[in-house]
Amino acid sequence: MPDPLAIEVAGVTVDFTGMRALDGVSLAVPTAGCFGIVGESGSGKSTLLRTILGLQGPTRGEVRIEGVLQPHRRDFRAQARLVQPIFQDPALSLSPRRRVGQSLDEVGEALGEPRDALRARLGGVFERLGLQMPVLDRYPHQISGGQARRVAIARALLFQPRVLIADEPTAGLDVSVQGDLLNLLQEIRAATGVTLLIVSHNLAVIRLIADRVAVMQGGHIVEEGDSRSVFDAPRSDYTRTLIASWPRGQPVEATG
Repeated sequence: MPDPLAIEVAGVTVDFTGMRALDGVSLAVPTAGCFGIVGESGSGKSTLLRTILGLQGPTRGEVRIEGVLQPHRRDFRAQARLVQPIFQDPALSLSPRRRVGQSLDEVGEALGEPRDALRARLGGVFERLGLQMPVLDRYPHQISGGQARRVAIARALLFQPRVLIADEPTAGLDVSVQGDLLNLLQEIRAATGVTLLIVSHNLAVIRLIADRVAVMQGGHIVEEGDSRSVFDAPRSDYTRTLIASWPRGQPVEATG
């Protein structure tokens, strides 16, 4: 029996007062790949992300993650190990009033895992992410933006999720740091088999890391396909316009 899709969005519409943010969106994200969603501000990317995560209920339609209907809150531990977000702003994952180590210890509390066992796993995660253990004693404002983003990734990985959803993962980072971070996400996917969903307005990021791409405009998906086909031979007028307007002066580059 084939594996279920990692994410299945079926006919999702989201209405807010006076506006329709998503209009009948359907999407199928294969297991263990990297799927990119790209579009300009206001295209519906963020609303779709929130709906997939169960933070926003659809007006119509449904979302399933590995066959589990969302939002699914009856078993918090199972849900936490099913899907984890990496938010654009690490502050959404890390309390500014708590040391980094305290924020990460909350994962163990949520999973019912002893602190010593969690810290033992954390050592391996930090090594993979290129973080040093003294970071645990610092507050988020005492570390760099790149370190904060890596700590947020560490927090998500400690849950050992099947699906990672990253919202603008390279926003606000220097170009060299962006490339390092994208390499890191690719390495994590290869090592763990996690499914990665990347949401970004940055075409360079999506082209570099995604196997498949969906292009959004005005709450609709106007084009979807494998990354090379979408970028090299786009079918939609909007996609062609988006690519033509893409500033190529400082592309994101992976190293190695």
